[in-house]
Amino acid sequence: MLFETLAINNGRILNLDYHNRRFKQGQLFLHCQSMIDDIADIICVPDEFNNKFIRCRVTYDKYSTKVEYFDYAPKSIQSFKIIECDSIDYAYKYDDRNLLNQLLSQKGDCDEIIIIKNGLVTDCSIGNLLFLKDNHWYTPDTPLLQGTQRAYLLEAQKIHLANIDKNNIWQYEKVMMINALNAFDENRAVLIKNIKE
Repeated sequence: MLFETLAINNGRILNLDYHNRRFKQGQLFLHCQSMIDDIADIICVPDEFNNKFIRCRVTYDKYSTKVEYFDYAPKSIQSFKIIECDSIDYAYKYDDRNLLNQLLSQKGDCDEIIIIKNGLVTDCSIGNLLFLKDNHWYTPDTPLLQGTQRAYLLEAQKIHLANIDKNNIWQYEKVMMINALNAFDENRAVLIKNIKE
């Protein structure tokens, strides 16, 4: 089972094209019996969520699709803990997040984790990562998941790919988490010194 998390602002789905691209890949991966070309076709925001910024979750498997809507409260991330795991595979947005949750449980007094796989920086538990150096933002070329926000920023050339290994992290100045609900915003970036090994 896979899922898509979408940000909806005042009834408008953000980054819809990027979600449709990944949604199609997921459906092909699952060999879904009937393909949905446009995820917007199955989204109907309830009146109670009108004029709000909300989280929409579309969970799907080979046979069925479920759509849910939630109020959204952003998670404040001020610190990261480095966690290593060479066995993790999250190439698709799997509904089973047990391993991610196990890794997150090791964060100690930090807010989030930075997952290292085979010595390379990948993602955190809820999104992709960006790193600032010399006024340029970079994202690891070894993500666990090809995020929609990341794809948009790469195509818009607002961020650049970089091979970032565990030891290179300290060459950067700041780190920022991005995902479907958290767009690029330098106010959310934290200093590299707020990363704990």
